[in-house]
Amino acid sequence: QHESTLQTELLHAEKLAGIGSFAAGIAHDMNNPLQLILGLAENLTDETDLEAVHLQAHDIIEAVKRTTAICRDLTSYSRRASLRQDCLMNINGKLDEALKIARYAVALQDIDIRKLYQPDVVVKGNPDELLHVFVNLITNAVQAMEHHGTLTLETAATADATRVRVTDTGSGISPELLGRIFDPFFTTKPPGKGTGLGLYNIKNVIHHMNGTIGVESQVGRGSTFTLIFPNETVAGERSAQS
Repeated sequence: QHESTLQTELLHAEKLAGIGSFAAGIAHDMNNPLQLILGLAENLTDETDLEAVHLQAHDIIEAVKRTTAICRDLTSYSRRASLRQDCLMNINGKLDEALKIARYAVALQDIDIRKLYQPDVVVKGNPDELLHVFVNLITNAVQAMEHHGTLTLETAATADATRVRVTDTGSGISPELLGRIFDPFFTTKPPGKGTGLGLYNIKNVIHHMNGTIGVESQVGRGSTFTLIFPNETVAGERSAQS
């Protein structure tokens, strides 16, 4: 129980430490609708046409909704992982949700994103923790490509297992470092740019789900992280629900 609590706290601490890297993306995404709201509000002070007032008020409401959605996404992501029981979740939806969060931390506009999703792929686990796993893997992949390249997200399921692959065309990882990347506090990033807990926490979350994580990498060509989850619990829960 103590080890489980410690791992949960490490996960939360690493997540909060990474929130700082989202600042530029958050500022950009918040500034656009705020500037729109300011401009529309200034126009309204001199507007006498009732129909124009209604239209501009509608645009203000939509801009506020966009800023609210940004705050909601980040609040949900940064909260401590819930203690609720594990549940079935659509893994394709979680990857898409992770992309929304990751774009605050890294620039995705110059990344070619390929989604090779098998429909209706599900796994059983903690939704908050799995979201954090995917955000970390996507963010690491984009940083390895220095914001230019191809990010491939792939899901597939067989009778025995569910597989998720995150592949980048980045700098790759040298063989001498490859065996250490899941060690706690090990990082290849410059001082102040990484906690060294990201992949360590990912490994713990995947193991909690009775899964495995592996990596293949070639220097100068990129890396592929493969997550494999056994399907016994999924099949058992589906049978119980049917």
